[in-house]
Amino acid sequence: MKKWLLSTPILMTLVACSASNESKQQANDNFEKYAEQQVVFAPLASGGVNLPAQDNTYALPQLNKQAHQKVDIRPPSTPIAVINNSIAQFDGERSLIVYPSSKEAVYSLNQVARLLKEQGITYQYQDNRIETSWAATGRADDIGDTQIRYLIEQVQYQGASALVVSILQMKRDNIIFTPTVAQKQRYTSDRLNQLIGELNTAYRKQQSELNSTAVTPIQTQLTTDINGRAALALNAPFNQAWQRLREALNQVGFETTSENPGRGYRELKYSPLEKTEWARFGVAAPELEKGEYAMQLSDLGRQSAVVISDEDGNALSGNQAQSIYQALQAILAK
Repeated sequence: MKKWLLSTPILMTLVACSASNESKQQANDNFEKYAEQQVVFAPLASGGVNLPAQDNTYALPQLNKQAHQKVDIRPPSTPIAVINNSIAQFDGERSLIVYPSSKEAVYSLNQVARLLKEQGITYQYQDNRIETSWAATGRADDIGDTQIRYLIEQVQYQGASALVVSILQMKRDNIIFTPTVAQKQRYTSDRLNQLIGELNTAYRKQQSELNSTAVTPIQTQLTTDINGRAALALNAPFNQAWQRLREALNQVGFETTSENPGRGYRELKYSPLEKTEWARFGVAAPELEKGEYAMQLSDLGRQSAVVISDEDGNALSGNQAQSIYQALQAILAK
């Protein structure tokens, strides 16, 4: 008969894996057994002296014994400031993260709505706030079927933006209850960290794809958009066109000062080039004043279109548009 010998580490691992969620949330010793112990004193030896009778004047009142309350011993969750130049905290009711408004395109309520849809969580979206339906917490150490209805808001103030997560309702095994402050902190922090983490991953993946895109010639054509504005049509999808246009615009004197990839929008600062520079592109120098401009790239599926406008929102037209767009054509064709 074979005998199996299990080492101590293996036995400890087996015990840990077989532990229930209740044991993960409660201490091994709740000290109730010590409350049952009564202090008993031995009779006092009086040595023949008559002791005074017991007086209840100063006796302690008899209090009803309260049952011991179970304490969740799991370590608390806290919001994590994973966005550069951000601040994250729990204020007693809500978990929030504050970040520069320049990053709203990545960490916006629209992006959160997209994640919820991918996770199969239904919601109502109105006035910069999302109210979700009942959703699982996603924690493996919960007791029973714990579900939460979340309120997710986006707030803007003085160049900063914030995503805020709070609890509307909470239930366990279909019994609604009021969460404690510790539970609010744990579950709102978990949800906020999960959302920000997935948005970070999606953004980095997009940037990696853009950076790894091979530089290939793009066929272009001068055209007009649906609003009758002069535009440059590119035979390339949005991501490829967005990447190539930044460098192409820089070569014709447009420096990017800020950008919003989600909207396909760039703010530009134009500095005129020498006439010899324009001659390299085979076009005449445009009579374009130095100043602020903007670029709007539209996604047309396998194609895209770009429109450049001045600081007043007027699209370039005539010889100005023709010179700029023809120069971009020459650059993108390489």
